[in-house]
Amino acid sequence: MIVNSISGKKNEALKFRGSALNVCAAVESNILLNKGITDICGFVIPQAIMANNEDEAFERVFKSGLYFLFTFVSPFLLIPLMNKYFLKSNNIVKNFSGQQQKILEISKKYLTKDAEYFKEGLTKTAKRLFNDENKFNETVNNFKNPEKLRKSLIDTHTKIHCADLLVTNLMVASIPWLGNAFTKYRTNRSGYSGTYKLADEEFTQKSAQKHDKSKHLRQIATLALACLPALTLPPLIKKGMLAPNTQNKILKWFNKNADKFDYKDAIYMSRLTGLVMWLTSDYFPYQLASRDKYEYRDCLIRGTSIGLVFWGGDLFLKKTLSKLSDKIFKTKLTNPQTNEPYRLSDLKLKFNELAKLDEKTFNKTRNAGVALYILNLLMVSATLGFGLPFMLNNLLRKSVNKDKKKTNHSLDFNFINNSEVFKDFYTKNGRKIL
Repeated sequence: MIVNSISGKKNEALKFRGSALNVCAAVESNILLNKGITDICGFVIPQAIMANNEDEAFERVFKSGLYFLFTFVSPFLLIPLMNKYFLKSNNIVKNFSGQQQKILEISKKYLTKDAEYFKEGLTKTAKRLFNDENKFNETVNNFKNPEKLRKSLIDTHTKIHCADLLVTNLMVASIPWLGNAFTKYRTNRSGYSGTYKLADEEFTQKSAQKHDKSKHLRQIATLALACLPALTLPPLIKKGMLAPNTQNKILKWFNKNADKFDYKDAIYMSRLTGLVMWLTSDYFPYQLASRDKYEYRDCLIRGTSIGLVFWGGDLFLKKTLSKLSDKIFKTKLTNPQTNEPYRLSDLKLKFNELAKLDEKTFNKTRNAGVALYILNLLMVSATLGFGLPFMLNNLLRKSVNKDKKKTNHSLDFNFINNSEVFKDFYTKNGRKIL
């Protein structure tokens, strides 16, 4: 009876650890979901707690909720529709009752050379997805020339990429403007919401006057910036994939790195596409939508800090922690062939170098991988979620108080100049004696 109880608890613990690995691996491999979770747990909740007032907290949560909706929920609903539309319009797949539409999950690297390399990619993708290398024969047989199918797929990928970038960028770029408008509607106040308890309406309105003059120009700039990636990036990738022997350095780079723009499950953006999207629809638009100099400084410092951590700093931190774990706890989180840490999705299965590990070391490595992923998130939350807002709040408070003193001093001086009490301190020609 005791043995069965212990065995049952052990199995439950193994199931829990396996579930934790599956969840963390799914989040890590989906760049937009990963950023969404990191935003909410690492930035949004802590920064809402650290907000200067409830209006700023409400605004930050509102904007982050829209970001998660537009970058994760929206693609989940819209991209499958785009996939079907462009596959059908390019006559690649006509019947969507089967699984032929998954042909879009072939990596772009197999579209960069010739028909033979393309066919190799088709069989490998079918084997990976269905354990049947002939799964896409139905689609292939509809094209007498495999090269024509390759070019049709390139065109389809390009159209989907362009449509997704355009729709997502426009939605995300609207977030800071929508958030500002919603706060204005809720509070009937002008200026940066972070200053609302630090100064009165007259002060915040005056601070926003300079930025209000260029508001429409900045909105046009936001719109242009949001549209730019859709008009440039997909066509460049397409030209690169169609020119395997090009001498053009730019097209050559896109040919060699086409797979860096693969969509996960043909739905979610890659890290590189996500970075382009973030820069043009998030980082710069937030600065353009700033309501005064205080908010502009906050957006610049906060956005740069968060961007550095998420678009490279997290990878550096993971690599450092993985090597430290391997050294201290004798785990095998670092791939000896590439000297890079394994992804959590790699740790779900034993393959290549991982296959050589004994069961005890492999399980310890998987547990360490999950623990370090959570530790990474906690470190980000502590530094950027709490530490950064603490510093920015102090900076904002000092700046506003300093400007309020200047304003009060100016008002006092004007009162003296205009007062009848001090009229005798002027000479007849209007010049001051004192």
